[in-house]
Amino acid sequence: MRSNTLRSWRSSVTFALIAVATIAARLPFLLRADRFFNSDEAVEGLMARHVLLGEHPLFLWGQRYKGVPEVYLNAAVFRAIGSSVVALRSVTLACFVVFLGLNFALLNRVFSRRIAWITTAFLIAGPPTLVMWTLSASAEIVMTLFAGVVLLIAIERRPPFLLVAAAAVGFGLWVQQYILYYIASLVVTVAIVTPGWHRTALDMFRTRVPSWMRGGVTILAAVALLYVVLGLIAAFTSGIDVRVAGVRISATHPQKMWWIAGALGTLATALSVGAVYRTQLIAPALVFLVAYLPAIIGRIGNKGFGAPIARLDFETARRAMPEIFGVMMPMLFGWRDPDTGPTVFPILALVIVAIVVISYWRIVSERLMPFFHIFPLIAIAMFFASGAYIDPQTYRYLMPIYAAVPVVYAIGVDRAWKIHRAAGAALLALALLIFAAQQIDWYVSLPPDLESQQTIACLDNAGIREVKAGYWRSYKLTFLTGERIIAAPIDGVDRYPPYSERTKDAPLLDSVVDRCR
Repeated sequence: MRSNTLRSWRSSVTFALIAVATIAARLPFLLRADRFFNSDEAVEGLMARHVLLGEHPLFLWGQRYKGVPEVYLNAAVFRAIGSSVVALRSVTLACFVVFLGLNFALLNRVFSRRIAWITTAFLIAGPPTLVMWTLSASAEIVMTLFAGVVLLIAIERRPPFLLVAAAAVGFGLWVQQYILYYIASLVVTVAIVTPGWHRTALDMFRTRVPSWMRGGVTILAAVALLYVVLGLIAAFTSGIDVRVAGVRISATHPQKMWWIAGALGTLATALSVGAVYRTQLIAPALVFLVAYLPAIIGRIGNKGFGAPIARLDFETARRAMPEIFGVMMPMLFGWRDPDTGPTVFPILALVIVAIVVISYWRIVSERLMPFFHIFPLIAIAMFFASGAYIDPQTYRYLMPIYAAVPVVYAIGVDRAWKIHRAAGAALLALALLIFAAQQIDWYVSLPPDLESQQTIACLDNAGIREVKAGYWRSYKLTFLTGERIIAAPIDGVDRYPPYSERTKDAPLLDSVVDRCR
């Protein structure tokens, strides 16, 4: 009894320390929250306000994907203290703190307390892009990290927590498709650490799946493989576009081919697993459906657009490589800030590279659980296979790798510390200083948002309450003025038709501002 009390007290102190350190590190950015606030975040704030008016959105306005559980948390905070940019970002920060506490508990069980602390330090001192997304009102990154760590904790504790794992997957899929990075990485990890898994799976398929079902599953798998091949052909050539017996056969979009292959492969796997385990999966399947239910309900009668399927072939990717490695990847790892501005000297990347090399060498030599080292590789492969790359700002689709990258760093530092304590301590201090310097470089470059202040003053002086503006100004102005001024977009996505209807006869924002000059 006394040991349980001591353990509980120690956990509470650990979480308190993590929370205080995280808030202290993010507070300077939180106080400058309006300096990197955008219309996508403003939409979430407006949605939270409308929750208090009786609306109950399940997806971001104008979409049939990207669930918004954070909107309801924002609404509760708005009711308590009023709406503001700081309040919006504080909710995301609080969710990130909860993730850090859960992540610490997971790593403490799987590896060691030292690795858990080092990982937490890297997450707190992480690059500017991580700082931004752990404060962003568009909280899908933090919500995915939360769903992912719950999934990992449930799997690590095994069968009794299978229902929790199912709920985490369902919730994660509602929020975004990023949870698929976790699922794919777990599958690959199991394949690596389970000798003879393919023979075992084949034996189970032959002995437990009914013969009438095996034929159908085999056909589904074969067709899925065919679509994988068609996708490869479309990615490396101009694709196939022919007519056979008057029927047009076209395979020119690699991502569409691979999405079809993925759907068929998932169906074949689900049928096989369901036949093998049968009643054991009924409860997890029901829990998954309950957790995913908001997405199902949200798609019924929703006229918003669905998740886009981008196209990216080998030649387009090859031409984009200078931009990918010169801008996007440096943004992802902190050598450029979220506005693409350079941060610390790139030569310092050699320190991080050394830590990563040591970490991967340790995983191979000591045969440690490789999930966290596999995760970034799987995520990057899925990112490019999905065609998600459009421009450097699409780095955001790779931000979930920060569920794993800090762990990779921590394992490398821990190995260096075991070889030579002074060297390991110096490596950790230098790496943390590098990330802190990246944050500082971005912080000092954040200009005040004078444009919004001047625009709002202009509209107030002119007595104008409705205007039309570009997407990246419209919803932002609407939120910042507490909907005293309604601005609807003339480009991009019309996320809330009532605003557009109200402003259909309104003047253009630029013409009003020009008169103020």
